[in-house]
Amino acid sequence: MLKRLIAGAALLALAAPLAAQTAAPTTPPTQPGSHEDPGTPRTPLPVDRGYDKPQVRTEAINAPNRGEVAAANSMTSGSSTGSTAAISADLQAQYDADMAAWVDAMRSRDSRIAANARQYDRQQRAYADAMYVWRMQARDCERGYQFACNRPTPNPADFMR
Repeated sequence: MLKRLIAGAALLALAAPLAAQTAAPTTPPTQPGSHEDPGTPRTPLPVDRGYDKPQVRTEAINAPNRGEVAAANSMTSGSSTGSTAAISADLQAQYDADMAAWVDAMRSRDSRIAANARQYDRQQRAYADAMYVWRMQARDCERGYQFACNRPTPNPADFMR
């Protein structure tokens, strides 16, 4: 009985989003106060210049400024040829400097890592050597050699090379 209730609840939970997806599409809103058919276009806003719309209206708005825009474009594009090369050279020099700094940092990091690895290897070997000597000392002590029992425990620092 409980299994059927859980299965029914799961089915209802899955059916709700499905029902929402199959609902009829809503009509686009109209301008407030207008009683137009939603399919007819609305009047454009007065501040809409329509730059992204290839329409007759857009061409009419932009036509008076075409000469000024062309003059401004030619003025900036003609004078920037020399400065573009200088900027490009500056950017390339900065890029090369950044790459050199990065390579130096990576080499420094790699040398520190290698030095740490060598240090760790020496410490590991010193500890292993000290443990070997301690085991030999403990074995001799168990065999009854009193001098081995009286000796101090080996210090790994004494085995560093």
